[in-house]
Amino acid sequence: MAGDAPGLPAVILLLGGTSEAVPIAMALVAQGHAVLLSSATDAPLRDPLPPGVRCRSGPLDKDGMVALIRRHAIACVVDATHPYAGNATANARDACRAAGVPCLRFERPAVDVDLQGIDLRHAADHSRAAVLACAPRKSILLTVGSRHVHLYSAAARSHDLPLWARVLDHPASIAACREAGLRPDRIITGRGPFSEQQTGDLIRRHGIGVLVTKESGAAGGLTAKIAAARSNHCVVVLVDRPPAEPGAVHSIDALLSKTKL
Repeated sequence: MAGDAPGLPAVILLLGGTSEAVPIAMALVAQGHAVLLSSATDAPLRDPLPPGVRCRSGPLDKDGMVALIRRHAIACVVDATHPYAGNATANARDACRAAGVPCLRFERPAVDVDLQGIDLRHAADHSRAAVLACAPRKSILLTVGSRHVHLYSAAARSHDLPLWARVLDHPASIAACREAGLRPDRIITGRGPFSEQQTGDLIRRHGIGVLVTKESGAAGGLTAKIAAARSNHCVVVLVDRPPAEPGAVHSIDALLSKTKL
């Protein structure tokens, strides 16, 4: 993979504001690429990016991504968006096809979690998870982000159940919770991954009986959430991960083998 002009590095469009974005950007720069990082929000990354990496923020539909690819002479797109960001991945795939550039999907690996002693209930989507979360008739801690909080809030209200949501410390996340009807004292903000002790403290402080999470891998703190739920005898509702894209890679080394100059 090479730039359009002799001696110029290939420009890679890296999609993702997840915890993997910085190490992927560092690896691509070390491999000799120029990197443009695009994230859906302006939430700051946990770690600093390497010098020279350009950034943009804001959602992109297919046409917007095609325009961005052409404007910056992108040679390749690396889609490192969240495993549950299905629309973003579909837009990236379709935009790359339209623009005639390769699209490489990086997906954080799943993690093997000890589920012994856990009352675990799987849900294919958030609508089903909201129903399952209310079934035990206990207080609920939501740890799946803010995008679908309205589904859980409506379900909890219909059963007169207390609901807390732990979300990113970003104005848009807080606004989504408020619009869904959550009181300010039921909105817990922070930036994960959170430790077992942090989650356990929340469970005990609020008398939580049901924890809702996604299968977000080690980077999403799944192991710590499960451990905290087990030690505090919580029911766990797990929103199953969508199937991986065909050809997706699950390590930075595997990704670099495809972006080699």
